[in-house]
Amino acid sequence: MPAASDSSRNLCKHNLAVEVLRTTGTLRLTAFGYSMLPALWPGEVLTVKAKSLDQIERGEVVLFAREGRFFIHRNLGPTKTHCELRLLTRGDAMPHPDEPVTADELLGKIEGVERGARQMAVPACTVVRRCVGLLLAYSCRARSLALRWRAWRSPTAQTIQPDVVSDQLWVR
Repeated sequence: MPAASDSSRNLCKHNLAVEVLRTTGTLRLTAFGYSMLPALWPGEVLTVKAKSLDQIERGEVVLFAREGRFFIHRNLGPTKTHCELRLLTRGDAMPHPDEPVTADELLGKIEGVERGARQMAVPACTVVRRCVGLLLAYSCRARSLALRWRAWRSPTAQTIQPDVVSDQLWVR
């Protein structure tokens, strides 16, 4: 029965985070997953600011909620679906875009990244980062080596076992 209690606990954490963001306009969360490698790494602390659909620019990284989970992906641009404006998003290390994000699903924009003791802006998706991201997405061995190298170089980096975490970026 631990799985059910873990699921309800995660749902409570998810709902609390959404409420904090909508009430205060700001949320700090820890990123997990591999979909935004190498721009965002598991264990980094992200600062999210509440934003509406029309305040998001192409190339910015957004937080959205879908099916009780958080996703942190890059905005590829606006799209119209069913006569409604939506955002087309994709993780930098993902081959295909997500289903378009509705205004109700969008929670905000990632404003900053805490990497160790450094505060920094979200890195842009360059051609090199995109290629590295795809390599890490398709090669478990390359991803495992990259995560170990990063953990070795940065003692404060959190290590996550590659076979237990999904390919999506989520929060703890």
